[in-house]
Amino acid sequence: MIKTYQTEGKLNVKQANSLLSKLVYSIEGISSCCLDDQTQEIVVDMLPEADVDTIERTISVLIEKERHNRIIGSRTYIESDEKVSTQQEEMHLIDDLFAADGSVRRGLAVTLFQQIDRLLQELSLHHNAQFRSYPSMIPLDILHKCRYIPTFPQNIHLVSEFPHRLEDLNKVREPGDLKNLARLSPYALSPAVCFHCYAEFSEKRLSNPLLLTARGTCYRHEAVWRLGRHRMNEFSMREIVMFGDSSFIETKRKHFMEDAWTLFESLGLRGRIETASDPFYFSEETAKGQHQLMGNMKYELVVEAGGGNGSFSIASFNNMEDSLCKSFDVLNDEYKPMHSGCIAFGIDRWVFALLCCYGGDYVKWPAAVKQKLEQPLNRFLGHLKTL
Repeated sequence: MIKTYQTEGKLNVKQANSLLSKLVYSIEGISSCCLDDQTQEIVVDMLPEADVDTIERTISVLIEKERHNRIIGSRTYIESDEKVSTQQEEMHLIDDLFAADGSVRRGLAVTLFQQIDRLLQELSLHHNAQFRSYPSMIPLDILHKCRYIPTFPQNIHLVSEFPHRLEDLNKVREPGDLKNLARLSPYALSPAVCFHCYAEFSEKRLSNPLLLTARGTCYRHEAVWRLGRHRMNEFSMREIVMFGDSSFIETKRKHFMEDAWTLFESLGLRGRIETASDPFYFSEETAKGQHQLMGNMKYELVVEAGGGNGSFSIASFNNMEDSLCKSFDVLNDEYKPMHSGCIAFGIDRWVFALLCCYGGDYVKWPAAVKQKLEQPLNRFLGHLKTL
């Protein structure tokens, strides 16, 4: 059942899109929801079991909250001169390499993942970043320090466990309701790599700027109907976290943006770098996102995938100023909070973008792109020998 909800006369286009970004995480029992560009109506495709009254009440509440928010748009920092071609060859081979639900990668997709991450490691080493490796779970008290859970509750995956008690474990063996036997653990699945870096240096003093890089598996609770090749519950990120003074962070961030754009273009991809904001869930916190946009606190590298796959972000460049270092007591020699920044690359999205651009037959890929992907091994090993 498809139902529509009018926003014209209540919200402007930017407010309507902001509402939609919250609505996708606010209602269940649907197979899709979108904003009709022509009529400015919210279009919701409801499943038979949908609670229509709850959905309509939710939309009404969100419209009322959103109408009071002032929304500004993104600004482009740099963009490609040419648009991506929509005439793709061998696109059907992608299905064999990159499962639509993100559950499995095969052959070329696995190789591309390794090659892209090697390029990103090389980029990190060029800026003297130190390697790190962190677990997939993260203590809840770390997420509380940076207020992640109350700010982004739509994203979090909590971890449950069975108590180490004989009587409880015996009940697990019997058919029954596992939810009533489990309890919340002190951990969540990590939504980002960077929080581990702040935890490592919590209550420590840094005399000099520091860069760290780590690849980790991240987890975000996505609406089931939105899951696809570039949007998954589980994905890999290569992140670079920077500590220093405000000038160092901003200078380094600019350098990483330039280097990432050079890599992007060398692989023949097309898109843009633009200002962006984090996906704050509550309308009351929209001002934080607007502050990020107005202050150029966050940029995203957006790829035009072509072949009907649209556009999506594959990297972000973030300046957190002293906010997170203040929360974790990461201090300089004067015992003042350091400034920090984070560069994040969605490796799976880079792989999917390349497959969208060139198809699944690697033999037909441009020679220059293949050379770029295959060349880094010796240079990368050379970097490691000098460390």
